[in-house]
Amino acid sequence: MSTSPPSAEPSRPAVQRILHIAFWGVDAHTTAAAFETHARAQPGWTERLQITAHVLPKTVDAGTDAITDWLAAELGTAPHPHLSLLVPSDPARHTVPIELQLRSALIQAGVSFQVLYGAAMTEQVRNTANALALTAKAILPSSERACFAVNDTTKPIHPRMRSWNCEKCSDPECEHKLFTGLLPA
Repeated sequence: MSTSPPSAEPSRPAVQRILHIAFWGVDAHTTAAAFETHARAQPGWTERLQITAHVLPKTVDAGTDAITDWLAAELGTAPHPHLSLLVPSDPARHTVPIELQLRSALIQAGVSFQVLYGAAMTEQVRNTANALALTAKAILPSSERACFAVNDTTKPIHPRMRSWNCEKCSDPECEHKLFTGLLPA
């Protein structure tokens, strides 16, 4: 009686997760398009990202429930984003009240978001890439997040704070010294 080895099934490639990035705001489309261009130049990013721009309609007025209603409709049609970025608009456009209401609506809807800072578009794209790298590190297994590493040497991803060393501190305005000096002896 001969026994045959168990049939080996062909190995399937591991399923890789798609990261959903949502840009929110009056100028979300411009930043999303710039980041999408950047993503196309990065190996492995295009097939791993879904980028969505949620642009507030020009007809939305601050002080009404229109933003909350618009947000509910947007959240109902798009997948839950892994990374939500609020894109501040140019202050000259006088959209600050609308953006504050959008922040409030995002918070009430339970959408965690980061405000995307940067004066120039290149800074906003770099900051988006940094936020993406941190998000990938937090939610993807190590085998999948390597393609999202940021190799930008002009700005560290995690700038280090000065290490705490009280014994060698010679700063006369050191908060630690000021506050411990207030304690009764």
